[in-house]
Amino acid sequence: MKIFSDSKVPGSASIPNAISSIIGQDMNIVGDISFKSKIQVDGRLQGNLSGTCLVLSESGRIVGDVATDSLICYGQIDGNLTVGKLFLKKTGVINGRVETSDLSVESGGRLNGEIRPRNLGSEDAQQAKASPATSEQEPPSLNTHAKPGRSGS
Repeated sequence: MKIFSDSKVPGSASIPNAISSIIGQDMNIVGDISFKSKIQVDGRLQGNLSGTCLVLSESGRIVGDVATDSLICYGQIDGNLTVGKLFLKKTGVINGRVETSDLSVESGGRLNGEIRPRNLGSEDAQQAKASPATSEQEPPSLNTHAKPGRSGS
């Protein structure tokens, strides 16, 4: 029986341990990347990235959209994310919309943008369209000093 896991992220049993490719700190790539394993980005990528598991180091920066099953972010991403499991570490910065089914943010990690749950199942999506959630409706005005018939702006 194995007591300790090789995985460094708690609760990340589904994340592959071996990194198959590394984009070095001195590399600057312009273009889209697609992969089916675990890669680590230490350099800069300007383009979209899609694959299984991405580790973005502190020196790593991505300007573009990311779609992965799992993402461990120590660096900076400027773009939209569609991720199954997202681990935002204390040095990580994400600027953009995030769609995820599992989010973990360490104290100090910065997420600037919108967070949405990842795609609903087709049956749930149809039900949500039929009866919109109250959270999507505009909240009542909290301005108690506004005169009737006038907006509080």
